[in-house]
Amino acid sequence: MDKTAEKEVVERFYREAISGRDAGACDRLLTEDFVHNGEARGREGQKAAVEYFLAAFPDLEHEVLLILGEDDLVAAHQRWAGTHGGEFLGFAATGRRVEFTATAILRVADGLIAEAWDELDSGAIAAQLGPTA
Repeated sequence: MDKTAEKEVVERFYREAISGRDAGACDRLLTEDFVHNGEARGREGQKAAVEYFLAAFPDLEHEVLLILGEDDLVAAHQRWAGTHGGEFLGFAATGRRVEFTATAILRVADGLIAEAWDELDSGAIAAQLGPTA
């Protein structure tokens, strides 16, 4: 698989699973033994994570700002925004608009995403959801 194809499977995952609100994309685009931040989630575990995120932000918007490929790794720097409509990080729905960036490094194997490492500023998200002065 060339680097362009590896980047495309990552972009396709975000496009279908997040923007398209289709957690079933995990079945099509992740390996059976998918690992997230060192946790062996498999497809079902990642589907649950996607569904949790989409429930927390029902109008979630996602954009890949920068994508780079090297060997079997793809790095995607992203912008996320949405209205907090469900439980997230221990916060009950606030109705507040939240914006944040995140960077993920994903490993692609045989045309599927096998592993992902996500870094997002959960402190910044919590600050946007927490009490206001």
